Amino acid sequence: MKQKCDVLIIGQGIAGSCLAYFLLQQGIDVQIIASPTKPNASKIAGGLMQRVSGQYLALPKLVQDHFDEAVSFYESLNLDFNCSIIKPHITHRILDDSQVKIWEKKRQLENYAGLLGQHLQPITIENTTTHHGIDMYDTYSVNTSLLLTTLEDYFCQKTILHYDCVAETDLKLANDCVQIKDFEANYVIFCLGSSLTEWSLFNEFPIINSKGNIISIELDHPENRILQYDKWLIPITNNCYKFGSTYTIDPCITPTQSGYQDLISSLHFFGYQSFRPISIDSGHRCTFSDYKPSMGFLYNNPRIGIFSGFSSKGFITAPSLAKQWSLSFPNLPDPKMSINRFINH
Repeated sequence: MKQKCDVLIIGQGIAGSCLAYFLLQQGIDVQIIASPTKPNASKIAGGLMQRVSGQYLALPKLVQDHFDEAVSFYESLNLDFNCSIIKPHITHRILDDSQVKIWEKKRQLENYAGLLGQHLQPITIENTTTHHGIDMYDTYSVNTSLLLTTLEDYFCQKTILHYDCVAETDLKLANDCVQIKDFEANYVIFCLGSSLTEWSLFNEFPIINSKGNIISIELDHPENRILQYDKWLIPITNNCYKFGSTYTIDPCITPTQSGYQDLISSLHFFGYQSFRPISIDSGHRCTFSDYKPSMGFLYNNPRIGIFSGFSSKGFITAPSLAKQWSLSFPNLPDPKMSINRFINH
């Protein structure tokens, strides 16, 4: 006999974890299936949260709309689970000459108040290399592995997390339910990130998967700050840091020698000579062509849903959007995020 539930979530990355957590808060019966073999791109991510981003020091509206809610969520998890999932850090941002000109204009704008340092200053690495740059405020690091492991344990304690490989042949549709493996659900929601492209259900949607390599290192001269130029260095724990990431279009999930050399070259540019590589990881970012996340149910399969496409900003946008959706579920809080925006009806 099939186990019945309101919502079956496929995937336990940042999207699936947040959606499951908030649906549970609303008393909705949730079950989760996570792959025991597929790499979890969310778990290896850097977890950098900042309002100002990109080489042009932009303030993306999507980030501003959801930033405070994300910080509040992680801080509540810190308290509830007695751990350090999120930590505030000042970002020391290295600027090139063209970026200095951008900063000089934007630091005077009202919407940048309290976010950009007002003075150009030296940023010294290992007492040997000095760049010029600024401080950026209201920035945080999220320990992505700790976050997902903490929520994984939470779901396991509630006996709602199941490890299994799911293929499209396992999906069976009926008028009043969806069946996958041992489950019968009112709705199934795919939170698979880049793996969405493996399902023909989503072939008509403009999904772009980009690959990022991240290296974990130890430093001889410990840092307690986020450093950023075209890549970032983020303190994680016990003199362990994440440095990344690269950007390529490459369907292969394994790290590459060229990606490794790119990261090592950038570490040298920053000024780091005394470091020990611990591991190199890679993952695929899932992005839709308009660079917005997608959520909701398919117009031609109203019991099949999606919550994905967060790209590199998922740790900022996913908690807030998951909470909003849980409050109005199954209706969407913002039709502009609907997956069906790409369909010409």
